[in-house]
Amino acid sequence: MIEKVDVPKDLMGPFKRIARRIPVELKKDEVLLETVVAYLSLGGEKLARQAVESAKRTYDLEVAQRKKKAREEALIRAAEARLAVADEESDENSDDFDAGDEDDKDDDDIEDDDEIKDH
Repeated sequence: MIEKVDVPKDLMGPFKRIARRIPVELKKDEVLLETVVAYLSLGGEKLARQAVESAKRTYDLEVAQRKKKAREEALIRAAEARLAVADEESDENSDDFDAGDEDDKDDDDIEDDDEIKDH
């Protein structure tokens, strides 16, 4: 957290102003906070603000990528589930076609050889 970072007294005002710009999710990032302090001491408040903005963009991109990956995985799982159901249904339907058509003698569409000769 912010309390754990050693901030020189002369940089405390600018640090607090910049710390307000840090998103809640990143306030626990000690590396970012130490970077902000270093940038304040080396380049001033403007450079430290740029570091915070860069960290925000990076964090937003990471979150977007994680969401995209989660959506893609959910779509893949849904497609696999649909295929499994379709395979089960096709297995059930193929059994219906195989059984019951063993005796072709009673079929109307098959003509005997004798009937063909008479025509």
